[in-house]
Amino acid sequence: MLYKIRNTTAKYFEIPIAKFLIKLGITPNLVTIIGLALAIVTAYLIADQSITNHFLLASIVMILSGVMDLFDGSIARLTNNVTKFGAFIDSLSDRIAEIAIFLGISIYFASNGNTLGSSLTLLALGGSLSVSYIRARAEALSIECKAGLMARPERIICLFIGLFVTNWWVHMLEIVIWILAIASIITTGQRFLIVVKNFNNNN
Repeated sequence: MLYKIRNTTAKYFEIPIAKFLIKLGITPNLVTIIGLALAIVTAYLIADQSITNHFLLASIVMILSGVMDLFDGSIARLTNNVTKFGAFIDSLSDRIAEIAIFLGISIYFASNGNTLGSSLTLLALGGSLSVSYIRARAEALSIECKAGLMARPERIICLFIGLFVTNWWVHMLEIVIWILAIASIITTGQRFLIVVKNFNNNN
């Protein structure tokens, strides 16, 4: 389902805007850095409860950060500027962005005395990083490992829903963190089994 949505988005939204950004002279790495900066702003907005509607603002900025993550790859492909260094910067930025956002959520819970919420956030972060790490290591071994219940696009969607709804119902974010923590652990197991199965089939 997400694959079909991504193809439609690429055709009517992603590629046209990427072409426009290319005309402005914007490079893939610059888009990556902008996306990372927006993720850090998202984390700040989540943690700082003195800002009015901080969850609503955080959800909007986080989606903009995710959008930037679409364009860096598109610009690189359209300009024939796909490099290993660019892929490295993109992957590293994605991990830092996730760490920043989950840290912001953990700080929010901790500042409200919600130890369980803060702990679950760290568990969700660990699970998310494990999912990404297994994929990276698998691809280094020439094993495709993109499957699983909670990949990065799904995590972004869940976080957006959690932040957006929490602006009106404070319990939503904790529910989403529960989902992310459990689903990320399940996805880690799924990807681990994919790698094990691949090795068994080749031996």
